[in-house]
Amino acid sequence: MILEARLVETKRNCCFVRCCLWKALWKRVFEDSVAAKLMPFVLLASLAVLFLPWPPSVFAAAPVSSPLTYDSAAEQKLLDLANQARVQAGLAPLHPDDGLTEAAREHAAAIAERQQLSHQLPGEAPLAQRLATSTNLHLERGGENVATAATVDQIYASLMRSAPHRENLLNPSFNVAGFGVVRNGYLLFVTQDFGEGRETYSAQTSEDLVAASVTQKRQQQRRSSLLRLNSSAAQAAACSMARANSLITPMSRDMAQSRYLLRYTSNQPQNLPSSAPRAIGDRNISAFAVGSCYAKTTSYPNGVYWVALMFY
Repeated sequence: MILEARLVETKRNCCFVRCCLWKALWKRVFEDSVAAKLMPFVLLASLAVLFLPWPPSVFAAAPVSSPLTYDSAAEQKLLDLANQARVQAGLAPLHPDDGLTEAAREHAAAIAERQQLSHQLPGEAPLAQRLATSTNLHLERGGENVATAATVDQIYASLMRSAPHRENLLNPSFNVAGFGVVRNGYLLFVTQDFGEGRETYSAQTSEDLVAASVTQKRQQQRRSSLLRLNSSAAQAAACSMARANSLITPMSRDMAQSRYLLRYTSNQPQNLPSSAPRAIGDRNISAFAVGSCYAKTTSYPNGVYWVALMFY
């Protein structure tokens, strides 16, 4: 039995929009596949916005009442087979990620215990949230295959013959993965978690990226250069927003004294909000300060840069 459910990007959230059930039998192999885009964070034309918030998590891990054994050799074999197929297709290999491996193992254990293939068991967080909270990487998108059969070869052959599952394995966007394999009786239960991940920037690097964008925009508007001020106050303001999980925080003296104050969140710190050119192009400003703080919060479990940009 193959169950396909696909997560696709919408303007406001990440949701299941299609679920089709086919009945077929092949060597007692049961499979399931999902391709998911993690929620994008769209910058709005406002000086202070919250965009695409996630509600606070109310999910707990699905209980596993009996000890199950992870088959690390099977996990490695599946990864090797996947990377061999990717190389043959001219794609970069998947790099193992400890966080995604942990998430895959937990889910494999849960479906093995319940003898039920699903991407979200009762009491379990949705796929996008499971992946985002498991890894230190910033994920742009993610995907998951789940399957069960007696052998690794049966599972791999079946996944590669199914278009949705093969699409995950050979997705050129994915660069990291974590595979979990659990044996329960004579069956192997497999979860393959995929992600398009990138390392996060340090505060200094992300602030430099913002500053470079400000300087470039200022030059494009043929204005005199701006002096970049010490960013300690701005950085404190950015981290205060991250801790509060809100763009609306008490105004510090430095914030109150600025001619323009931009507070926003962004997946890519070098991308300025649409309202920034007005402030940057003002002939009456002569200096600016920028603070950036990367954090994962209940509104942004995948992580986001909180930015405070002050013009004087």
